[in-house]
Amino acid sequence: MTKLNKKTEKQVQENEFIVQHNNLIEARYHLTLQEKRLMCWLASQVQPTDKDFKEHELSIKDFASLINVRGDHLYNALNSITHKLMQKIITIRELKKKGFTKAALLGGAKYYEGDGVIKLSFHPYLKPYMLQLSERFTKISLGDIMGLKSIHAIRIYELLKQYENIGKREISLEDLRTYCGIEEKKYKNINDLKRFLLEISKKEINNKTDIFIDYKSIKNSRKINAFQFIIKPNKKHEVSHLEKSQVEKAVIIEKELRNTTIILEQLREYGFTKQAANRLIKKHEQDDITNTIKAVDIYRAKNDVKNAKALIETAIKEKWHPERFQIKTTKKKS
Repeated sequence: MTKLNKKTEKQVQENEFIVQHNNLIEARYHLTLQEKRLMCWLASQVQPTDKDFKEHELSIKDFASLINVRGDHLYNALNSITHKLMQKIITIRELKKKGFTKAALLGGAKYYEGDGVIKLSFHPYLKPYMLQLSERFTKISLGDIMGLKSIHAIRIYELLKQYENIGKREISLEDLRTYCGIEEKKYKNINDLKRFLLEISKKEINNKTDIFIDYKSIKNSRKINAFQFIIKPNKKHEVSHLEKSQVEKAVIIEKELRNTTIILEQLREYGFTKQAANRLIKKHEQDDITNTIKAVDIYRAKNDVKNAKALIETAIKEKWHPERFQIKTTKKKS
């Protein structure tokens, strides 16, 4: 079972790839950016050599980072996104016969209050398109996908990575709209389509991924009915990727130091000496201590506590969590 809870988002992305059959890349579906990012992460956990789909664990902390949601909205987002993904149907061309496969994008999701993780798995109908692949598949870096902020840029990037070795790909206007999940009434003006879909996608892909793209319109009777994309290796990618990595590592270190200082001050307020507080910080995960302090704060607001320091020590050992504590308190009162 794959676990992420001790990795940063950057570490998760490094050296992880999505391998899927080309028919799956060209499948018809429409997702939000948050939904697509979650599906990309799950796809990156699948090993192409696996014989069956496995259940993969994603910590709530990493889930929040993945979909860029914090605070009170996090658990609502978790429930909403997983629910919608299990309702959204993907249509894929069959591999060996004429026909199609229809399946929910997400096969299942489990979440237990207090555990701090969500368990996810793909629908079994997707197995032929992700497991034991020997031909007509595309390998994509998770890091490149996660750097894109536009759902349309992600879809175009996937479609063009298929043809990276060929160096060009022609996509009809109708197929482009379908691949990107664009409603019939949206971007009816071709200039709007170029401005809000193609130009934004081109800029993002060229600035943040391993390929460099351009496109030109293809006309039939003076009317644009397709686009030809030119695909080249992005020479600037390796340098910019390394520089970005160094900056992100510096930010992570700075954030960890800032968090340590805050936790230290909070423990000092509860009566711990500087030495005792530092020992606790070294012995336990920062998130566990932060959650404990929040839980104890909630408990003290509703109960008379004579020895707050002793309560903190006990709560850290028992890994108190504010969400778990709030639910218990509500049940007692009802």
